[in-house]
Amino acid sequence: MQDRIVRATAANGGIRLVAVLTTESSLEAKKRHGLSYLTTCILGRAFSASLLLASSMKIMHGRVTLRVRSDGPLKGLLVDAGRDGQVRGYVGNPNLELDLVKKGNNKYSFDFTKALGRGYLNVIRDSGFGEPFTSTVELVNGNIAEDLASYLYHSEQTPSAVFIGEKIQNKSVICSGGLLAQVLPKKDTDPLLISLLEERCKEINSFSEDLFKSKDNLLSLIRNIFPDIDDKSISEKARSQEVSFRCKCSKQRSLNAMKMLDKSELEDILKKDGKAELVCEFCKNKYLINYEEIKSMIENQS
Repeated sequence: MQDRIVRATAANGGIRLVAVLTTESSLEAKKRHGLSYLTTCILGRAFSASLLLASSMKIMHGRVTLRVRSDGPLKGLLVDAGRDGQVRGYVGNPNLELDLVKKGNNKYSFDFTKALGRGYLNVIRDSGFGEPFTSTVELVNGNIAEDLASYLYHSEQTPSAVFIGEKIQNKSVICSGGLLAQVLPKKDTDPLLISLLEERCKEINSFSEDLFKSKDNLLSLIRNIFPDIDDKSISEKARSQEVSFRCKCSKQRSLNAMKMLDKSELEDILKKDGKAELVCEFCKNKYLINYEEIKSMIENQS
């Protein structure tokens, strides 16, 4: 099923709810970057987190960049997501695999904490007007969900609950997604709303299982947690939006990047190789810059 993001409200507009499905986007990233199961899940979680943040931007071309800088073997990650539902990203060590860790319920889980290590989560919100808003918080435990909740609490002072998860079955990621519940501004001092948010979220024992059981029906997932969802007369189609892994790279952007090199560097490339191949870090697309194109750049700098 096509990845989607769905928005709703509860408690007479006092609580904002957003759910996102990133299964296909995660699998596309796995294919493009040659990701392990662990790094597929981590990048999928980062996709969900960045899209949940971008969903609140008021303009369609608004973008959120989520970057993790840490000392763990993952070697950091970078994700770029738009209000338009487009997302892309990569991790520093795509092949990383670690032993699973045993949880209290006698189940096993990926060791996200060890993978990311100690470090910082940096979030950049760019509305396209003026300087982007940047904020940085220390990583809580590397599972992305709690790290995002920490960012929202410290940087936006917004009472929020974040759930992000995935399910792997038969050696494949069969679902990946997230849920964000927030007490809206101007209502964030209402103790009843905060209490309602806390009580509803305590009922979630395993978000990954809830996501799997919803069978990709995000509105159903939201209603299971907040049965008193508002705007029931609005169709899912009206409040939902497609999500996809998509990169903005192009041959022209590669040419523009090459033009930033000094004339001597271009001449050296021409002499040694006669061509250049540029690879996009976000999607691994390759762009060949041929002899004539490099020669033209040199002539234009003369």
